[in-house]
Amino acid sequence: MREPGHDWRRTHAVIVAVEQYRGSDDWTLDGPVKDALGIRSWLAGLGVPPANIRLLASPKEENRAALQEADPGHRAADSGTVREVFMDELRRIDADWLWIYWAGHGVQAPGGRWSLLYPETRDTDMRGLDAHNLMSLLRTEHLPRQGVQRVTVVIDACWRALPARAHEMVADPENLTRKNEVNRDREIFWMRACGPGAVAKNQQGAGVFSSVLLGQLAAASGGGDAPDLGRVWQGVQDEFRRLHEEEGLRQFPTVHVSDGTRDGREVPLGPPVPTGPPLDEPGRRAHGKLAASVAGLLAAEPGRAARVLVRLAEEFTTAPPVTESPSAGELVDWALAEHHGAVTLLDALAQEAPGEPVPAPAQGACQVLQPGRWLLRAEYDALVALLDRLTPDRLADFADAARAELPGVALPPVAPGPLADALEELLRTPHQLPQLLRAVERFAAAESEPGTGTGAGAGAGTAEALREWSLGCAVRIGLEGALRDRRAEAEERAASAAAAGAVDERVQIRLHPAVASGRLRAYEVWARRGDRVESLATVDTPAPLEEIQRGVDELLRTHARSQETLVEFFVAAADLELDVHCWPLTTPFERSLGTDYPVVVRCGEFRAEQRHLWLRRWQAVEGASTDDLYRLPAHLVSSKHVYGDLQAREDVPGVVMTTPARARPEVFTACLFGGVPVLVWHGAHERDGAEAELEALLGTESLRSLPQRLRKLRSASDADAAHPGRHLALLWDDPHRPLPGPLDLSAP
Repeated sequence: MREPGHDWRRTHAVIVAVEQYRGSDDWTLDGPVKDALGIRSWLAGLGVPPANIRLLASPKEENRAALQEADPGHRAADSGTVREVFMDELRRIDADWLWIYWAGHGVQAPGGRWSLLYPETRDTDMRGLDAHNLMSLLRTEHLPRQGVQRVTVVIDACWRALPARAHEMVADPENLTRKNEVNRDREIFWMRACGPGAVAKNQQGAGVFSSVLLGQLAAASGGGDAPDLGRVWQGVQDEFRRLHEEEGLRQFPTVHVSDGTRDGREVPLGPPVPTGPPLDEPGRRAHGKLAASVAGLLAAEPGRAARVLVRLAEEFTTAPPVTESPSAGELVDWALAEHHGAVTLLDALAQEAPGEPVPAPAQGACQVLQPGRWLLRAEYDALVALLDRLTPDRLADFADAARAELPGVALPPVAPGPLADALEELLRTPHQLPQLLRAVERFAAAESEPGTGTGAGAGAGTAEALREWSLGCAVRIGLEGALRDRRAEAEERAASAAAAGAVDERVQIRLHPAVASGRLRAYEVWARRGDRVESLATVDTPAPLEEIQRGVDELLRTHARSQETLVEFFVAAADLELDVHCWPLTTPFERSLGTDYPVVVRCGEFRAEQRHLWLRRWQAVEGASTDDLYRLPAHLVSSKHVYGDLQAREDVPGVVMTTPARARPEVFTACLFGGVPVLVWHGAHERDGAEAELEALLGTESLRSLPQRLRKLRSASDADAAHPGRHLALLWDDPHRPLPGPLDLSAP
């Protein structure tokens, strides 16, 4: 596939970027235009003439200037222009290679088809281009038969399944051709950001898939050589595998290639489709039971196997068995290569034969072969897609709701896929509502209750979609009544919580590093209540600490509640020992800040590059007690020694340290770089018995309650100046509650 002699002047490209839709503001995207310009710049840099690149865009207003500057001749991405380019202009091109790129919203249309939505899309009328029919167009005589040798198609868009009510608003996608596919020799590489039912993610104003792919293409085309697409795709797979393992990203791009050497069939490009580890003896027995049950259900009616295959092909991403009427064993093997495949296979059989119950041995075999899986493939994908729509704060609230509903349950890092997996795997008792659905109902009720979430905004819309999702699951498993009872309880609880004002509250204060001999600092303050964030102060002119203290005192009196509002100070590592909890509050009388509020410090240094360690240790905070904090030996005073000691204890949730003051900067550095989210130390000068004193102060209780525990100790120290609790310092660095800023991720 590497062709160093390729003449890039004989390459054409069609690039489509859709950010602005006619629907509500929730439809607007930020990223497709930036990605499209990146693809255009890469092609132009290799020598593709600007006249050969057709750029169609529907930009959001903020990106219009950059688009105009990069390509003043760009056209709108409306349906009429799209048809004109693909139906008329491509017919006349004289080219060896053609590149097609599309970025924007995509949805699963009726029949499982993939609709790439036009800018004309509205909430009640979602219209788009049929992605599969576009591929058919490229194999007809529409393109010059002897001209275009290779077509590379890149689609960075969701293929998500919408909730039932929204799905009814999706129109049949538009076909560009009804002609026969006569050119099966043309090489077509079809690169897709995700598979059926899944979502494509945006990050920092760019598509994750587009960013990774463009990086691989640029690296593979140095010197103007044509990139080896097989190697490019392997690099894309490797990077997404890393993102999945380290950051919990559940986006799995797919690619298919078709050409004459493969007899015109689409086959996966890259490593073979995994079939799972070899089965042990219990697995082999379960496989036999499942295959026998499937064979019995298939034998009852000729043609049933073919219909089941068609049903599954709409959901599965791996290639189906090659036979038109597959055997029971082939269907079982195909299902086991897919997540949630076994239970989805049984459901497809039940849909084809509603009067024939699925044998109990088959259901038991599914749990042996894919333990903990009871959701159908489409149900699971829909849940992950809905959780993907939540902001990081709301996703953390979902995890908190699950913990409140299911006390004692330890959950993984807050990411949609791992959360869905962990909750689905919880023990499901027959004839009782699954714990996953209970957690969803609790969260959705709180989100929908005025005053506790985002009200009528995006959060409320997602909450309603989650409720529709959970009801659909309950109806399928025959527990609709139990679901409605649980929903009523959750709504009553949410209403009571709203009346009492029970919602996450915090004031976040960023102290910038000191200037002018350590006396003056700039600072910013935000108030956060649920999903609402309010900027309270931005002081760009460095001020002395005394002035900052007075400003914080005034803001807290107006925007915080005593004993309940968490006060977080974001500081540099060099400032971790600022005794912010001792800052004075003066109205109506003098007392310490840490007496009225739980006060913690946080630090952003090293977090970006070590986020995977940070998330893993924070996960261990769930269900842990103060006894689970690691007591760092006081004689370890160098960063190297401390870091090595921590790496040998990768799952400890935090550290208690009695390190001498002179060595604390090095210990802080090692702990932060090691991903430690909870750090307790004694801020006063070291003295004999510090370790025993810390043990007595911390006690044995839930680690989650540590900020409030320290508030009570600091309160006692205001009453008794000799009380050792006055000098306790706490780093409490929740990775899911960052400083306010732009949303990290959105799904196109």
